[in-house]
This record gives sequence, C-alpha cells and structure tokens, in this order.
Amino acid sequence: MRRGHLVTAIDISPEAVGAARAAGVPAVQADIVTYPDSADDDHALVRHYDGESLFDAVVMSLSLHHVHPLQAALDRVRSLLRPGGLLVVDEFGWEWADRAATTWFYDAGSLLAAAGVADFTREPSGPGRDPLERWREAHGDHTPADVMLAALAERFQVTSMRREPYLSRYIGGKVTNSSTDVLNELWRIERDRIAAGTLPPTGFRMTARSM
Repeated sequence: MRRGHLVTAIDISPEAVGAARAAGVPAVQADIVTYPDSADDDHALVRHYDGESLFDAVVMSLSLHHVHPLQAALDRVRSLLRPGGLLVVDEFGWEWADRAATTWFYDAGSLLAAAGVADFTREPSGPGRDPLERWREAHGDHTPADVMLAALAERFQVTSMRREPYLSRYIGGKVTNSSTDVLNELWRIERDRIAAGTLPPTGFRMTARSM
C-alpha cells in the first residue's frame, strides 16, 4: 500500500478482518474458496467479478495449511490471478519437525512463558509428554507441506522454493511483552542451529506464476 498498490486483504475470521480494518488495512471477510461471491458485500473493495482475473499478485501467508478444501482454494486463486501473475506462499511443514525441533520449540516457549513475556502453555511439573507427540497432536489436522507443494505444482509454474526457519516465528507470535531483541535472538538461534545441522528448517517460501 505504501508503494501505491491496491491491496485487498481476505480472511474468513470477522475478528481478524476487524483488527485489520482498525489498523487501516482494506480487509474483506470472505472464504477464499468462493471469493468474491462470499465477500461481505457492504465493503467498498468488493468488485464485480465476471470470471476474469482480479489480481496481479496473491500472497498466502501462513494460511494455506488451514484451508479446506485445498484443491478448490488453489483453483480459485489461479482464477483470480492474471496470466503470468505472481503467487507468493509463506508456509510451514508441521511434519518436517523432528524431536530436536519440537523439544527446542517447547523449551523456548516455556522459558518465555515463565519469564512472563509469552502466552505459551507450559507443561506441568514432573515428567511431561514427549515433545514430538505433543506437536503431532497439536498439528495433525493441518495440511502437510508435501501435500500443499504437490497441489501448488499442479496448478502453477514454481519459480523458487526454499526452506526457512519457522519455529522462532511461531513462538514470536505468542510473545506478549518483550523487546525485539528477544524475537531477533530466537530467530538467530534457530537459524544458527539449522546451519549447524542440529535443527531442520520447518518453514518454506515459494514463488510461482499462473500458467
């Protein structure tokens, strides 16, 4: 928006849309599977849709793993993009996290919660659940990265794909009272552990073009 682009933010949650609008973001409450037909049509940004593309670019940020049905959503995204339009996907693969990654995640989150700076559920004292089992229970209903990537490759021309740190971002989203130093340090530690081979990268960023 600061660079002069016309932006439409779409979310199915009325709370998320309300928060975005309060921050000055032009947001529309809608299901991406049926957008713009499902949009709240009292909003000025909902335009007449005649089956032609509406957007030069679509960004899906940490949303695709929640979207069902996945194939229908990506079909709609493809129809909304102009020919050659850009798709940017910022996601994570919950199935890529191993025991080392989940142990680091829950330990770091618990420490920040104990310090009073994060809204993170801590394990009760005494022997706790296996962190990998806990992670799988919490994320098993999310679409796996391999499924997302396969569905994307079927519909778009992938131009770049790279694995990224993600766990520090996940924890950072739960930080409630801290300076950016804590967030930057989490990111640095995860990045360095990935480089050393002791943690796997669990996030990914992909760019693609509509065909």
